[in-house]
Amino acid sequence: MKIRIASSIALAAALALGASGCSLIAPIATLDPYAPSDGRDIDVDGLEVRNILLIADETGENFNVVFTGLNAGESAEDLMISFVGEGSQQAAAEFRVEPGLSQFGDPDDGDNPPVLVSIPNLKPGATVTAYLSTPGSAEVEYEIPVLDGELAEYERFVLPEYVEADQGEDADGEGSTEAGGDAEQGADSESAGSESAE
Repeated sequence: MKIRIASSIALAAALALGASGCSLIAPIATLDPYAPSDGRDIDVDGLEVRNILLIADETGENFNVVFTGLNAGESAEDLMISFVGEGSQQAAAEFRVEPGLSQFGDPDDGDNPPVLVSIPNLKPGATVTAYLSTPGSAEVEYEIPVLDGELAEYERFVLPEYVEADQGEDADGEGSTEAGGDAEQGADSESAGSESAE
């Protein structure tokens, strides 16, 4: 009887060891942090940038910078992002992340209007190199995915064709603008012109 019990215990131990052998030798992938969506999760000196990606507008030439920012501090932080395309083509965008959770890129959000960047030859389906930093911190380099509105969850981030990116670029080809800014300026100029004509 004692022999049978010992044999049963030994067999159970062997089966348990065999079933768990892979996890004893190989690292468990589920313990590695990863972005559960299409964007990238990046930590930048106290700021958590979650699910960042670029969404092409209806022209396919300008890109809405979409992400969620988490600021665990008690004061607002500035986040600078430089996108580097082919050659020396660059575009820069800056965001002010208030304490708590903030959504960027949503056209229905009056507190954080969308910011467009224009990067020649960049197409949905590609990635673009981005350098993220806060004042006084080192830059963090990451590859950011570029998408369009083909997926339903991103349709609302696709800005209409009439919203154009600022064409004023410096020698490095940098350029960005808040969505709707040019349209508002054009409307103000047209209104002023009609008043002066009267």
